[in-house]
Amino acid sequence: MENTQKETIRPAGKGGLSGSTIKIIAVIAMLIDHAAATVLIRYLISGIQTAQAAGTALAWEQEHTLLYSAYYLMRDIGRLGFPIFCFLLAEGFQRTKNVKKYALRLGMFALISEIPFNLAICGQASNLEYQNVYFTLLLGLLALCAFVFFEKVSKEPEKDLPAPLRMAFLASGAILPVIYLPISDLLDPLAFENRVLLCTLAAGAAVTGYFFYGMRRGLRRLQTVCADMTALALCMIAAELLRTDYAGMGVLTIAVMYLLRRRRALSMAAGCVVLSVMSLTELPAFFAVIPIALYNGRRGLKMKYFFYAFYPVHLALLYLTAVLLGLGGVTLL
Repeated sequence: MENTQKETIRPAGKGGLSGSTIKIIAVIAMLIDHAAATVLIRYLISGIQTAQAAGTALAWEQEHTLLYSAYYLMRDIGRLGFPIFCFLLAEGFQRTKNVKKYALRLGMFALISEIPFNLAICGQASNLEYQNVYFTLLLGLLALCAFVFFEKVSKEPEKDLPAPLRMAFLASGAILPVIYLPISDLLDPLAFENRVLLCTLAAGAAVTGYFFYGMRRGLRRLQTVCADMTALALCMIAAELLRTDYAGMGVLTIAVMYLLRRRRALSMAAGCVVLSVMSLTELPAFFAVIPIALYNGRRGLKMKYFFYAFYPVHLALLYLTAVLLGLGGVTLL
């Protein structure tokens, strides 16, 4: 968690893929995923319900085998979208001239996207059980802001935090990550075993790392790391309580990618490991390492607001498509 944003930006290369090209790849993957998750799944649910009422469910499933296969393939392709957006957020955080405006844009589009998201995914305008991915990205950005803040404070003695607060971080940095587990378990019991594995490995690594890190760098540096862990755990817990898309593990994915930012392909692979621990259905996300390995560091086309607006607009259009097909009333959640 060292170095400021400017120190991490590498020179842009001439070949490879620009940032806008990688965003287009992510957008296409997301569109394919959401088309399956909003329109195709409604057709499959509606069809099987009608077939069950007629006593022909098995025959209907056999007749539509290709559609079921297409659904799962489209969802697998869609796994590339979120990790790429996480990587680009970490990359954008290092390059942005105004983090406050960056956070404000994410928050604004989180609110704008909520009704289209609810209609497309849940079939209703309001649903507090599931919030769109912009909230996850915003919380991830806030965690990165905390990392940079604590790093700067640790390097400027005149701005240092009060000693009691620094000592409190030693405790909260160890306690809050542990608290995250039961909270996530209550909200998502099916993911309990995966999170137990992740937290056990993380706790072991943290204890070992703290011991050696503290010996090498001193108590002050250890307090900074604990402050980072406190901020990260709070953002992860907030994501769980808000029930955002990808929830706390999505926030952790962003943090991991940022911490390994000097090696882009490795940062993407590490983020995909986190997602795969959350759910094995995320394993296809590892294919996202390929475009990131080809990333040349250049911005590419200036289409910033197109990418922001695409999320709510495509969700609204997909729901409208479902309605026109007579599938708008099919309940998904």
